Amino acid sequence: MLRRHNMGPFWFAIFFQLIYVEVRSYETKTVKLNPHPTPDQLAWLEQSDIGFLIHYNMATFIPVEYDGCNRVPSLVPDIDLFYPDTVDTDNWAKTFMDVGAKYAILVAKHNCGFTTWPTQVTFQLTTNETILYNYSILYSPTSDTDLVSRFMDSCQQAGIKTGLYYSIIWNNWLNVQDARVQPGPLAPGQIPITQATYESIVLQQLEEIWSNYGPLLEIWFDGGYPQSLKSGILALLKKYQATASVFNGFGLTNNSIRNTGNEFGYTHEDTWLTVNDHAQEDANGDHFSPPECPTTLQVSDRWFYGGADFPIRPLNELIDSYHTTVGRSCKLVLDLAVSRTGLVDPKHASRYKEFGDFIRSCYGKPLSGQFNCSSTSCILQFPSTQLADRVVIREDLRSVPGASIRQWSLDGYMMWGDCLGCWIPIPSGTGQSIGNKRIVLFGEAVFVQGIRLNIYNTTGGPQVLAQFDAYLCQ
Repeated sequence: MLRRHNMGPFWFAIFFQLIYVEVRSYETKTVKLNPHPTPDQLAWLEQSDIGFLIHYNMATFIPVEYDGCNRVPSLVPDIDLFYPDTVDTDNWAKTFMDVGAKYAILVAKHNCGFTTWPTQVTFQLTTNETILYNYSILYSPTSDTDLVSRFMDSCQQAGIKTGLYYSIIWNNWLNVQDARVQPGPLAPGQIPITQATYESIVLQQLEEIWSNYGPLLEIWFDGGYPQSLKSGILALLKKYQATASVFNGFGLTNNSIRNTGNEFGYTHEDTWLTVNDHAQEDANGDHFSPPECPTTLQVSDRWFYGGADFPIRPLNELIDSYHTTVGRSCKLVLDLAVSRTGLVDPKHASRYKEFGDFIRSCYGKPLSGQFNCSSTSCILQFPSTQLADRVVIREDLRSVPGASIRQWSLDGYMMWGDCLGCWIPIPSGTGQSIGNKRIVLFGEAVFVQGIRLNIYNTTGGPQVLAQFDAYLCQ
């Protein structure tokens, strides 16, 4: 039987000495220093671990076999389809808060080409006729709505930071694929323009949404941006949104963030915050570019609303995604596929609230303890024996160059049975990166009076943790 031991003042003093006079010693190796995050990247990282990406656009109203116009380049849905019963962005914000998210990104223009703000851009067709960009909410049955403005107002009231998604690479209405106006005959609904006209439209619309809706935490370029527009986009960023972090913005800004290569809510166990000159994740990369892990609630990687009967993922899958993204130093970005009514499907809202309730119940309050660090270890001490099944560790990215820890392991200080005063290894995976956040699940709960983080390889300098907490979530 496992025995509990209360730690009195005398034993606490002995324990305090034991944790620093350890019979095992480790040589801490150092490698080259990592690049520092920018202040704006730090601000982005210090938002909540979870954000939302809201898909509510023309593709919400097309048949279920489509999930955005990108799968059918010739598809230009009739503008009259965009006719919601109501648009309640406060309803959306409630789901953000139910999960505990602190930032949200609205798809302002997706691949169909439809804009959810009343764009005022005019341009010339190849027939020399000048027209207004009339594939927008201004010309829909909801002509009195500026969806971007409503979204911003609801988020501000809820204390949610905002971002905007604008697809440069695709625009079916303008017959654009891979950022190029396509040759050949036009499909029904498409209009004829030149490549130069398209690029002018992009820059004018980016200027509209970046100058009219306040400072953005994040800008999303799904699929990136073409090199031909790099200088123009850079000029607009510097003028209007210099502090925004940019998804797929490597080479465009020092405030770049990136995808980890999939949209299924996981990343590899050791995830690094740096990339090399080719924008590839690299522990020794020269560029700080932290990752974001987007995923859907609906199954089959579906981003736009699939209908009331379209299946959604079970709670246990969302919890697994949390641990394989947030728990591996990656921000988790959840899709909010708003229904055609303009409201969040109650089934979706309920599942997301269950997810938020789990996070709060599991990680809302750590076990009582304090930690101290030396050059080779950090010790989390408890005032008495505790039952724990996981730890959360964060490096202090404000105090160390980038993320400095490169190899580590965990031990538990046991004070019962045949192991009175023993350090016993705790399974901790590969134990290389920690970064912005690492969650280590033990597999089973253990009785310990202390947990030690052994640090073997670093980028040099004193080790500083922003967090080292233990939890019991079983």
